[in-house]
Amino acid sequence: MFGDLLSFDTTYSTNKYAMIFAPFTGLNHHRLSITFGAALLANEKTESFFWLFEKFLECMGGNEPILIVTDQDPAMRSALEISFKTAKHQFYMWHIMKKLSEKVGGCLNANSVFQRRFKTCVWNSESPNEFETNWNAIISDFELSKNDWLSHMFEIRKMWIPVYLQDIPLSGLLRTTSRSESENSFFRNFMNNKLGLIEFYSRYDNAMEAQRQRELKAEHDTLNGKPDLKTSLVIEKFASSLYTHKNFYLFQEELWASCIGCGVKRAQELSDSCIFTIIDSCNPNDKYREVV
Repeated sequence: MFGDLLSFDTTYSTNKYAMIFAPFTGLNHHRLSITFGAALLANEKTESFFWLFEKFLECMGGNEPILIVTDQDPAMRSALEISFKTAKHQFYMWHIMKKLSEKVGGCLNANSVFQRRFKTCVWNSESPNEFETNWNAIISDFELSKNDWLSHMFEIRKMWIPVYLQDIPLSGLLRTTSRSESENSFFRNFMNNKLGLIEFYSRYDNAMEAQRQRELKAEHDTLNGKPDLKTSLVIEKFASSLYTHKNFYLFQEELWASCIGCGVKRAQELSDSCIFTIIDSCNPNDKYREVV
């Protein structure tokens, strides 16, 4: 991971001059946020972002990430398109979903059927066609054809809907939470809007030291401890020696679910193959998968 995934966001209230704090955040092999660098900006104009991105690339030896995740700021997007030639650009799901309640109004915000259908459409669609069919059905059923925000969100669906991003490595790492929001919260523990620049830098340095210590502890725990196993499967034991603890437990969760939750509903023999229908035993009415 590390530099392959880059989260970029701006935040305020970190110094008394109202300068904009702009950290570049990545993800390490413990799935902990790491800061590659940061800047203080006087404004959020395209030229300011362009200057910052060029300096960032210079510091990184010209190496671009695979994926950059940001909010929907138009000036930021314009600068990204100029500076980053190969990196894919994705919008934060967290930012967009947070706006849903104010954009659809109180009635739909309190409508559990709408909320369930919308979230299922956005998060669980397995093909572009499935997403578009379900989206159009929601728009029709809840009479939202004149909602400009939803219309715009559909137009830019390839920038934020997970099913359109499946071919981009690592895009799923930011599926449910905002990496930027997590980092903003982290930095707020060290900074406030009363800091002068010298004290701001000192606090920033303290934040970086805390981040390094957090990573060192995770590394120590992985190297000196063994995770608990749930099965006698060789693949689980091998994975426990291969992955960091954080990644192993995510793998273990998937492995355990496949052991106790998947069942074969039926098998169909063909002339040269056999098709197995796999269901989720915990949710038998949910989708099923056919494996040849």
